[in-house]
Amino acid sequence: MLRLLIALLLLVLAPLTLADVLKLKKDSPQTYVVVKGDTLWDISAKYLNSPWRWPELWGYNKQIADPHWIYPGDKISLIYVNGKPKLVVNKSKPKLTMSRHGRKSSKIKPIPTLALEDIEQFLTHSQVATAAQLENAPVLVGSERDTLFYKKHDIIFANKSLIAGKKYGIYRKGRSFVSPASQTHLGTELELVGRAVVTVNAAISRLEILEVESEINNGQLLMPLLDTLPAYFMPKAAAKDIKSSVIATATYFKETGKNNVVIIDGGKAQNIDVGSVFSIYQPGKIQFVDSDGTVRDPMSYRSYDNVRAYFIDDESQRLPNVYRGELMVFRSFENLSYALVTNIIRPVRNGDDLINP
Repeated sequence: MLRLLIALLLLVLAPLTLADVLKLKKDSPQTYVVVKGDTLWDISAKYLNSPWRWPELWGYNKQIADPHWIYPGDKISLIYVNGKPKLVVNKSKPKLTMSRHGRKSSKIKPIPTLALEDIEQFLTHSQVATAAQLENAPVLVGSERDTLFYKKHDIIFANKSLIAGKKYGIYRKGRSFVSPASQTHLGTELELVGRAVVTVNAAISRLEILEVESEINNGQLLMPLLDTLPAYFMPKAAAKDIKSSVIATATYFKETGKNNVVIIDGGKAQNIDVGSVFSIYQPGKIQFVDSDGTVRDPMSYRSYDNVRAYFIDDESQRLPNVYRGELMVFRSFENLSYALVTNIIRPVRNGDDLINP
């Protein structure tokens, strides 16, 4: 009886085990030499259809866990350990340069996880604020110079006490986002227009403008500048119980493509954090079939049909969801996140569903 139970258990678990086996592409190279411009994601895509699973391929090697260990010129070899594919690195001789202080340092920078130029602006220039943060944020209320727009080195005033010597970003309000599912406010996008440092802490604080990115004028908000954000990300599958959707694109268009940034519903409060990977699906459409078997064109739906589309009955059918691609979260706020589209079969659109990959 015990043997029978064990056999049945193995039969149940076998499909799950097989489904989780890391499968390589048929044309995976046995060796590869890292070149300038490569990313960990790019290299892994040469071996995997789901390159976000690269930590498994590298075997969580400490040599790879820190991207500063991988440089152009390094040779990567594909090996098998206990039947599982692994990538190992044969280090190239580092090219060193002598600084004016007599110290030697590497001339070549290590490769990042992703192409940073695709997301740099959203790591350094963008913020998302909750309603409470907006209400409590200091506001730029004037300047020593009588003008509509302020420039570098101008002395400006903020309407609250600030920390002397601390640097602040100057932001203008951008888009406000609402959850399509709950209709709750998720946050307001803030666009960096300049940077300033507090010179005098008082009820009306003084700041000197250090940098100007765009037009700076009264009414804009001040928020502490963020610490250096990581350029290295450890991808992982989003939890199966997390549901999300694409609510906007960084380009303001309704659809976007690979290596573009999208804004998604949910953030830290929903356990969506940096590195979370989602599969992107177009929700299945509703089709109406008339009594004579004619499939009605959605363009000719009546108002009544649009109401009925919320319900499935004998005269309507929901088509299967359509796979579009994958994305990875690279910055997470309280209730929404920025994500990069890393793989695409079809254009990604506002309203697409996001689920466990």
